[in-house]
Amino acid sequence: MTQKITKLFEEDWPWLILILCAGFLLRIVAILSLNHESNGGDEAAYISMALNLINGDGIKDNMGNHAMYNVGYPLFILAPVFYFFSENIFAVRICNVLLGCIAIILCYLVAKKAGAGKIGRLTAAGILALYLPTGVYAVYILKENLMTPLMLGVIWCILQLAYQPSKKTAVGCGILFGLLALTGNAALSLVAAVIPALVFAPATTSRKIIFTTLIFTIAIIISAPWMIRNASVIGSPVMNTNGGFNLYLGNNPAATGYFVSIADTPRGSTWGDLRKIGEVQASETLKQEAITWIKDHPVDFLTLAVKKAVYFWIPPVHKGKGEQSSTEKIIRILWLIQFIVIVTAAAATLLIKELRKKPLLILWLTICSYTAVHMLFYVIFRYREPIMPVMMIMAALTIEFLISKKLLSIKASS
Repeated sequence: MTQKITKLFEEDWPWLILILCAGFLLRIVAILSLNHESNGGDEAAYISMALNLINGDGIKDNMGNHAMYNVGYPLFILAPVFYFFSENIFAVRICNVLLGCIAIILCYLVAKKAGAGKIGRLTAAGILALYLPTGVYAVYILKENLMTPLMLGVIWCILQLAYQPSKKTAVGCGILFGLLALTGNAALSLVAAVIPALVFAPATTSRKIIFTTLIFTIAIIISAPWMIRNASVIGSPVMNTNGGFNLYLGNNPAATGYFVSIADTPRGSTWGDLRKIGEVQASETLKQEAITWIKDHPVDFLTLAVKKAVYFWIPPVHKGKGEQSSTEKIIRILWLIQFIVIVTAAAATLLIKELRKKPLLILWLTICSYTAVHMLFYVIFRYREPIMPVMMIMAALTIEFLISKKLLSIKASS
């Protein structure tokens, strides 16, 4: 019996099931223990978009905007859940838990595709399963819950294209990019990793052109219906109308690098009037004002951009809203420790010659491109959560390398 169990656990899947159970349990505990009301900010906007859709009023947020927020999460997750379970926030949170479990599996697969052995790929999945913010954010009705598995799917496709390119993978990559265009624009920065992956892929130039064309064509086909809808409803074929708004928040005389309310910017006193001219024109006006500020203050812009990069990866030493309980203090300390270990171990891959191969280059490109987007706009800590699994995969590669080196040393000395 013992031999059968030992043989069973020589395979990856029993360990992966245990990791999934641990991740599922962490997220369920967070849902049951955290007292959070999803009735404000982005959460309220996403909820209202889904409810208005299923009630026959079209996709519209709680402020009356038709395309201010990304449509993917309310359209693909919230609307179906609300349709079958009414306005049941608990059901949405369970959906978030399932998305988290999918992300754990994809993290394992991406690590495997990146060249990780058994220890590395299971470690990557295990870190994601037990990373405390993943439990906390399962409680929140936010798009990052959907962005994370979609981004991991894209990264798997990119790694596959780098070594075994095929039309099937290109189609899958295009579908995922199309879904990301609807769910979270920042994730489109992963295109920066697609190009070098295809350039160095083992394929003829003509086939590389075919793969590239497939990816972009299918991504456009997936996102086109939403752009056509917006052209009809708000007069412009855009993915959303928050681009100019977000650019302005990150680039104005009051910008700090972090999110600031529009009320705290020079536009604060006139924002209400600007909104009345329509969300498309309001966004365009703010975009032009941001560009003007950037042109007039290039040094301030570059300094602020560097600050944003630092803020994006700064350890989580900030405090939440309100007075912290003892439990929250402990959780935040553990989160800080987890984050520092993950980022330090991931950075160590740059120092290990044996790991400096094509997969590592691709993984670092995804990190850099995703960070660069937020250098242009502004930083909110939750924005880095969808890319954290990549850090975890690289951390796992370092851990596996060190363990393997230690085992070889022990074997050599025995």
